[in-house]
Amino acid sequence: MATVTYASIADLRTAEALSGMVIQLLAARDALPNHPALFYAGSASGTGSAVVKVPHVGLDGYDRLATVADGALLTASAITDGATTITVARKSKAYAPTDLARLTGPDGQFDASAFATDAVRAASATLVELVADVTDGFTANVGASGVNLTIAVFLEAKAVLENANVPGPYLCILHPQQWADLISDIATNASNGSVVFDPASPAAIATLGNGFKGDLFGVQVFTSTLVPTANAGADRAGGMFGRGAVMWCDAEPVIDHPESQILLGGKILFERSREALYGLTNYVTSAYMGVSMGIDAAGVSIFSDA
Repeated sequence: MATVTYASIADLRTAEALSGMVIQLLAARDALPNHPALFYAGSASGTGSAVVKVPHVGLDGYDRLATVADGALLTASAITDGATTITVARKSKAYAPTDLARLTGPDGQFDASAFATDAVRAASATLVELVADVTDGFTANVGASGVNLTIAVFLEAKAVLENANVPGPYLCILHPQQWADLISDIATNASNGSVVFDPASPAAIATLGNGFKGDLFGVQVFTSTLVPTANAGADRAGGMFGRGAVMWCDAEPVIDHPESQILLGGKILFERSREALYGLTNYVTSAYMGVSMGIDAAGVSIFSDA
């Protein structure tokens, strides 16, 4: 009697089978929250321009009172002003899986819902990257090339902002390597009780993402692998800033074909188009956003060993 074994029916079995569980490739998926340190300049939709201009005005105590002699003429002061311009640009990507790729995959792997979820996270990560590309360029900077980040440097950054009269709360964005070096220094010096660190709770991480690390000396700290390099790749360039240092804006895409287009979160255009002759479906994500440096003195770049 012939025994039917796995080997004997090899033509009826695949060489390997995909698990129904899909492991996501590693990527920077954490988004910055709606932190008060980030200045949202509004939407460019319907304004007649792709450029949003944010005026700066030196009022609300910017100029102090001068001493004027009794009976003397008071000379009017000029009002200090300036502006930041933010250009909205299209940020997009597309996936085009074939029918065969989709029908052979596990349920949910390449369906519309999976691509829509990806659209939201990709747009958030793009905004983080744009912010990080600004925070490494402040005139004020602390740290040194090739040297690990320490508590002393972190406090120096905070002092720079306080000395510049930057109102809190402050937001600090660091590369994970910078944070690893900083937390190592914290562990070394925390025994004397001088370090004020409130680690992120599981609930806060669930809300704000894995990038949220907690409050250090009253500064909310976030990490992202999108923080850029500096000094020919030898360092990372994070940053700490208050409101007005980083300004961003966006726009709402127009929906022309509701049967194949949808706005995710009111700002992210997700659309599907069919190419029957090729047997594939395009899933396209588009978001319109821009980030610019606002008040240079309201931020400080943090350089440390990569």
